[in-house]
Amino acid sequence: MNVDIIVATYKRYDLLQETLQSVANQSYPHWKCWIAEDGESKETYDAVKSFLQDNRFTYLPGIHAGFPTIPRNRAIRQGSAEFIAILDDDDLWLPDKLQCQVEYFNDNPKCVVLGCNAYFWDGMESWDKSPLYFKKERLGKISYYKFLSQNYIIHSSLMLRRKAIEQAGLYNEKLDPPIGEDYELCLRVGALGEIWSLADPYIVYRQTPSTFYKKLDRRDSYRAAVNVFESALKGVDNVISPLSYPENAHLAAACRRKRDFYLAGPRVLGQLRHKFESNINRFLNFKKKKIHQE
Repeated sequence: MNVDIIVATYKRYDLLQETLQSVANQSYPHWKCWIAEDGESKETYDAVKSFLQDNRFTYLPGIHAGFPTIPRNRAIRQGSAEFIAILDDDDLWLPDKLQCQVEYFNDNPKCVVLGCNAYFWDGMESWDKSPLYFKKERLGKISYYKFLSQNYIIHSSLMLRRKAIEQAGLYNEKLDPPIGEDYELCLRVGALGEIWSLADPYIVYRQTPSTFYKKLDRRDSYRAAVNVFESALKGVDNVISPLSYPENAHLAAACRRKRDFYLAGPRVLGQLRHKFESNINRFLNFKKKKIHQE
């Protein structure tokens, strides 16, 4: 079984080399790594050229788009392997990451989305002394309803069946703001089968600030969430979302409820929360007064 590894990159010259070295160190040998640059720069080429001596690495420069979804999709279209694995250009894989996930896919044919746990590394101490990203008991098979409540798939741990992503559609390149594209993709692909995340950590997730998340206020965060769920329901690039299939009507209904929750907006939800708290306080005060009278 072959794996296409997708690494989208932009101005991460020093960290990119560490990331690619973690790919080269994989115990599973049947892979091809597509280094998809958002643009084309001498600095990135200089960072990757030593890896190109291994013909499993391919450098794919392109027109600068400003968003990683576009180079990722470009790389996915170049490949043809049975599995697609995603790796952000600042994270690291442990040597047995691919081996364990390929074996798991082979043993679980219904699984279409597969992740794993991670060391949550701040770059200070050794990564193996870092805490886990998820508590182990929260992982394993993840029901679609549970997945709607939280994204349990760390992007750099994500592996997909190519047949499933081709059926569900690639990354949405038009999300505005351009965040949550990995979650949106998994919501579509995950409707085709089972979603799993291995409890053991096979990646090192670097704590680096996200520019877009940092700029978003609460209202914009809600709007971004609405866009993610709406896109998952509609599908992308004229590809019908699996949530539109009749057999997935119950999943689509749950996704719409989640969308509508965020569509209400923080102000409405805040008003509802205030009303609820006021009712609780009135009830408690009533109970206290009644007890005092007795």
